[in-house]
Formats: sequence, C-alpha cells, structure tokens
Amino acid sequence: MTMVYYPREEQRDVLYTLSSLSIWMIPVFAFIAFLAQSGASIAVIKLWPASAEGVVTSVTTMKNNSSLELYEYSFSTPDGDHFTGSAEQYRQPSQPAHSVGQSIEVMYSPLHAGFYVPREIYEGSRMNFLVFSFCILAIVLLLAVSVYALVRQCSHAREDLHY
Repeated sequence: MTMVYYPREEQRDVLYTLSSLSIWMIPVFAFIAFLAQSGASIAVIKLWPASAEGVVTSVTTMKNNSSLELYEYSFSTPDGDHFTGSAEQYRQPSQPAHSVGQSIEVMYSPLHAGFYVPREIYEGSRMNFLVFSFCILAIVLLLAVSVYALVRQCSHAREDLHY
C-alpha cells in the first residue's frame, strides 16, 4: 500500500518546520547577543553620542598579568549628573599605563546617561556593536517569520474544514 502525500500536507509541514526552526533559533541569537559584552551599551551610545571629560581615580595592575589593567574613573555630564565607572584595558607593552588623576574622554548617551564607556573602549567595540545589532535584527526577523508561518498554519486549518 502506497501512501499519498498531498500538496496541502506538504505546505503544512513546511510551515510547521519554518515556524519551529525560527522559534528554536531565537535563543541562539539571544545568547550570542549576550556574549557581545558591551554591544548593547555601544548601541545605545551610538544612537546619540556625547562625550565628557573624566578623571582616572584608581589603577590596579594584575600581579600575574601586567598587560591587564583595571581602572576606575569618574565624570560629570553637562546636566550635573556625576558617574563613576570601571574598565579593564589590555595594553601592549609600548602603551603607557593609566595613572591616577589622568584625564580620559568618556562616551555616554544623553538619552540615558547610565550608558557610558571610556572612548578607547568605545572605539575598539565596533565588532561587539555589529554582532549585537545583527543578533537583534535576526531575532526580529525570526519572530516575523514565525508569526507569518503560524498565521498561515491557522489559515490552512480553517480551510481544511471545507475539504
């Protein structure tokens, strides 16, 4: 006995597979976006960037790794808000170390001043920003594909009542 596979069943199977794959891929892209460390902060800052003068308040060099430097800084926005942040910097031996009292430029977003990073980190975070932005775009597209496939599945189910 041969089984007949009707075109409507094939369309339903394709729509089910499409919606399932779309839904299963969303957490994958969300995890990758999460791994893009400062990508979200950089994205918010890139929407409306502003800079302020900051001051390094403390510097710590790791004992086992002299190329890793942890430093704290503070800065004020023109609105009078005062922020304190910390950053880590991997530096080449030829790069000078940060020193207490040194001025640094801090990039922040006037839309939400809680998003800020030193300019040197901002300049080096282009790839994190691109990965984060691509993942968010992929999640939105996968949601759209999933909703489209689910709507088409419901439409098929309604039409099947007439067959």
